[in-house]
Amino acid sequence: MLKCKVKTPEDALVYMADCTLATVSSMASKKSRSEYDFDRQISIAQTAIDWIVEMDVVYTGRVQQAISAGGAREWSKKFMPGPNTDKLYRAMYEV
Repeated sequence: MLKCKVKTPEDALVYMADCTLATVSSMASKKSRSEYDFDRQISIAQTAIDWIVEMDVVYTGRVQQAISAGGAREWSKKFMPGPNTDKLYRAMYEV
């Protein structure tokens, strides 16, 4: 979601979740990262996702992808470097 499209509190929640998921994907792609900070960002993103689902808020983009993947942590795995990344992505999204 784009910042300029935020018009309601629900939009704001989706926007913040989307931004946090962007941070999660960036951190996940790094070979060296603070596991504490990474886990914290995943926790924040997952809390926002849980609220979005509980409050029946309309969502798209990264939030939709994370929900389809089973949550922020599972979604983040497709960005992690390693030999099994491509296999995991294919399994998660049946590409």
